Amino acid sequence: KVLLIIFASLLSFTSANAVEFTVGLSGVNSVFAAEGTENNYNESGASPILTKEYGAFSPSFAEVFLETGNETVSIGLAYAESFSTPTNVNEAGCCASGAGITSSVNVAFEGYTTLYALVRAPWGLYGKLGWSTVDVKINETQKSGNTYNDTDTQGVVLGFGWQKSSDNGIGIRAEVTGHQFEDVSADNNVATSGNRNEISVSDMMGLSGRISILKTF
Repeated sequence: KVLLIIFASLLSFTSANAVEFTVGLSGVNSVFAAEGTENNYNESGASPILTKEYGAFSPSFAEVFLETGNETVSIGLAYAESFSTPTNVNEAGCCASGAGITSSVNVAFEGYTTLYALVRAPWGLYGKLGWSTVDVKINETQKSGNTYNDTDTQGVVLGFGWQKSSDNGIGIRAEVTGHQFEDVSADNNVATSGNRNEISVSDMMGLSGRISILKTF
């Protein structure tokens, strides 16, 4: 909601100063990586087992965007509905049939929204700087029935690209952006004396390649 308020204010400013509107659709291929830490407490609440791993995943997703500005600077708002990690399955290892499965989990990133400024340079080149927010939905099936709280995160987007437009306002873009996100944490909603699990994710960053088609009015 905060991003939408800021964008609406900027939209009013640019409208008063003369300008163009651009709408577009992007196909995005990304790589995101982070360090995950899990603390598993025993039933006495003492001596948690610490597990720390570094992992990455490579989602592809669609994104829509709206921009307003002039030939030098534009303000934009981009939105992607969702993308997710692969599902991780833990098995007890007792049965070839899969009866030993204890839990499965994946993380969905929903409502990925970016407010950004785009500054144009000669030869169709441009730079991009923005701020993004996303809801983090933890989808887990546990034998214990415990669940993890959903959360959200935000961070900086920085990139550059190239645009080619025709006289009728239809254009294409090729773009590379880097992402950095704030740390997040969650737990399984039980006391430390009840097999509590705590997870945290830090050093989250990513790199995206984006091909876009657009129309400027």
